[in-house]
Amino acid sequence: MLNAVRGRRPQGRGELSDWVRGFTGIRIPSRAVCQGHSSPFDMFARQVLDRPSLALWHGPRGSGKSFLSALDTHLNSRFNPRHETHILGGSKAQSEQIYRALKALVIEGRGVYGGDDDTLDRLLKTEALYTNGSRVSILAASPTSVRGPHVASLKLDEVDEIATDIREAALGMAMDLRGVKASVLMTSTWHKLTGPMAELVEQGRSGAFPVHTYCVFEVLERCPTSRSGRKLEKCPECPLMAWCHEDRHLDPKLRPKAKRSNGHYGIETLIQKVKGVSARVFASDYLCRGPQAEGVWFTQFDLADNVCEAAEFDPALPVHIAVDSGVFTGAVFFQVNPGSQWATVREPLRVNVFAEFLAEGRTAEACALALRALADQMCGIATRYVSTDSAGGARNPVGPTVISEYQRCGLVGETGIQQWPKYPGCVTEGLVLIESLVRSADGTVRLKIHPRCKHLASAFLSYARARRAGQWMDYPADPQHPQEDLIDALRGGLRVALPDGASPAEPLRRAKAGRVF
Repeated sequence: MLNAVRGRRPQGRGELSDWVRGFTGIRIPSRAVCQGHSSPFDMFARQVLDRPSLALWHGPRGSGKSFLSALDTHLNSRFNPRHETHILGGSKAQSEQIYRALKALVIEGRGVYGGDDDTLDRLLKTEALYTNGSRVSILAASPTSVRGPHVASLKLDEVDEIATDIREAALGMAMDLRGVKASVLMTSTWHKLTGPMAELVEQGRSGAFPVHTYCVFEVLERCPTSRSGRKLEKCPECPLMAWCHEDRHLDPKLRPKAKRSNGHYGIETLIQKVKGVSARVFASDYLCRGPQAEGVWFTQFDLADNVCEAAEFDPALPVHIAVDSGVFTGAVFFQVNPGSQWATVREPLRVNVFAEFLAEGRTAEACALALRALADQMCGIATRYVSTDSAGGARNPVGPTVISEYQRCGLVGETGIQQWPKYPGCVTEGLVLIESLVRSADGTVRLKIHPRCKHLASAFLSYARARRAGQWMDYPADPQHPQEDLIDALRGGLRVALPDGASPAEPLRRAKAGRVF
């Protein structure tokens, strides 16, 4: 009877949960406690039962991503005869972690109904062979690994550590075989601002494939009353309180996250992480809030607040086109809404960036023609002001100046081509101006970027300070292409558009003539 149950493929979420607990002893947390997150069981069940052609799991370090991926691999292998799976880890150590997960699940795993070890014929560090002819190859991602045979299942573990060209080559190995449709599962923590995970998350959120995110609170053990107190009176003593209670302002009746979680990750272990890592690392590696760059300049920049559709082109306002030329040529198209000076209205000045341009290794002529075409497309007949770095007026030994090329190609505005102010401290002053627009001290956001300006938004997230002798400096790192090419363009263009800075003008006030004269 038990063998019949064990040998029948689970058909629904309930059967899947019972099978996993009954024959491996694993209980997968089934409740998401953070807004916008998936529960580990939900993403696992969708992977096993729906078998999407491509999916991404974004989770914290040490939370069981590789373990659940290995469990999905085992189920596919034992229920599909002669099934082929390739597991590519971001490193040799990561690949060995998958081997250890298979060993713990299949060889050592035991539930209330026993184990499933007799389905496995042989388990080595580089492969697993099943009695039904299925095979799992466990490899470190490399150009050699991705030239293997076609397989129905492909696992890319710690995909943020796998080079984009290797990942894209690996996808070619996945193919429908023996009645089983191809499926690729990518799992990773997200460390790098502009690495593979950043690209994949963006693609997934645009609808290309499902993305499931969960954090350490989804897998945290339930907080006992002995720790929190019956009425949570002991919570202020806990180093986790800031994150555990952070969403309770939305609903005072909502229990803290650790009172709703029911996972395997120890509270003491998480407290150890809080005390031992920086806030930046804790936010990215354990709370899964995306990577946070050390020494990032624009610490107040927020995608939710500074990037929105409202930054679209307004035909009633003039357009500023600021260009930073060089090996990388970056340009931004923005408009300044001066707001209102009247005391009864008090609308703040606003800057909307609605288009960008970024090119590498192109001539000044090619960039000028491309920018002029983009301006015609995006701005129509609106009044234009064009500005660029004064260094563009320097003649090089092999050709004309950049500015003269721009003029020859018609990339000029109402006042020709204005040059950005250049004096000691001008770079820092320009960056301070941008900071004040990103978010002022009173919390006002005056800089909006249209979602189409993806390179500029990415530049804001990763533009960094220089570091000397372990200390962060008050000037930017150099070079940092292509981030600096877009930030410099915006910095220079704003110094031309707002020569007096972004402080709103003092509102006009009425007074009796006798008090004035």
